[in-house]
Amino acid sequence: MTRLDPLTKLGVAFAVIAFATLSDRAAELAALAILLCVLILGVARVAPRRFALALAPFMFFAVTSSWIYAVAPSNVYGWSGWQVALAVGLRTVTVGLVSMLFAFTTAPGDLARALVHRARLPRRFVFGALAAIQFLPVLAEEARLARLVARAALPSDASRLALALAGLRADAVIALLAGAIRRAGTAALAMELRGLSVASGVGSAWRVPRAGRRDVVFAALTLAVLALLRMIFAAAI
Repeated sequence: MTRLDPLTKLGVAFAVIAFATLSDRAAELAALAILLCVLILGVARVAPRRFALALAPFMFFAVTSSWIYAVAPSNVYGWSGWQVALAVGLRTVTVGLVSMLFAFTTAPGDLARALVHRARLPRRFVFGALAAIQFLPVLAEEARLARLVARAALPSDASRLALALAGLRADAVIALLAGAIRRAGTAALAMELRGLSVASGVGSAWRVPRAGRRDVVFAALTLAVLALLRMIFAAAI
């Protein structure tokens, strides 16, 4: 899936999200979520730990956004509060899985070039967002190193609470912020040298992704699977 056209995958992702948003059948949403998990773990070959860490925020949001329905009395269509809560939670997780699959199988640079040179989006906005996204792993690694250094400076008999809070002081946060500002200045200078300050035109690029036959097959197969799910669970009612 990593070789597919990013714009095609983006359109397919929006179609799946629309399908999940409009679906009111918990079994249908559960089947779609299982299929997405199989694609992420089996086809994209994402490590289980990485998959769990990426899914955790969506699971948290699913629980916090659906619990109010669970304690409510019967709702629309005569459903109980638990049925509505289950549907809302599954819908949230399914949408999260779609975004995870897209992120795991799409190179940010390919997506940025496709958005600028094919979708004609403003390149200053697109490449600025790309630079910000690429800063995140570096910032996370610097934060990890700062915590390791802070833990190493603690005495050997430090409590578990002190170890957990190591590296979270204001001076460490200020150091990370200063590093982020310094890298932002470097990125701004690099973007200026590449001509991104010119308002007119989209410039030139190397290896702009293009859609091909396999992208058409992928989109058609996805729509067929969605239609099949709708037919199966509509007949089961």
